[in-house]
Amino acid sequence: MKMLSRAEASVTEEIQRQFPQLQQIRELAGDGGLHGMAISVFDHWLEDESEWHLLDCYEGAERERRNRLFERHWAALYDLTPLYTLRYRGRWPAKAKLVIKRYNDKAGYLRQCRYSDYGVPAQFIIMPELGCIYAAGWDDTNILYYRDAALAAPVLKLATEAGLHCLPQQAI
Repeated sequence: MKMLSRAEASVTEEIQRQFPQLQQIRELAGDGGLHGMAISVFDHWLEDESEWHLLDCYEGAERERRNRLFERHWAALYDLTPLYTLRYRGRWPAKAKLVIKRYNDKAGYLRQCRYSDYGVPAQFIIMPELGCIYAAGWDDTNILYYRDAALAAPVLKLATEAGLHCLPQQAI
């Protein structure tokens, strides 16, 4: 089974209508007017320089623990709702075009979600049924973008159940 398939035209149109700010968020050029909530292994924002060493976690037992927390959360999201992502197609940058793809294979999806010390995580998930966009961060903190807090609540609940922490928007 293919891990990703191109989303149907009607689904693509609906996602683009629902989230006109997809490219802006994907390219880290802002939140597009959506609310944001951080989902993190940390129970607070690391603001003091004395805590910055916590970001340097590339191997060992702590890395494995963090990976397990996020893998539980990513797996629960796959089971909760259909997941879509963005891919660039065409020669970069002049002819690159964003294409919406749907995840079809849970094992492949989870492999793609895994932390890798070889590069920055680039997982970008669109959950149209919940009105959410979920973007992985390099620092064991991911951002959930949403318009309606009630629709986003199941994602935050699953994060808490997985052992992750939800940090308030004002700190983002």
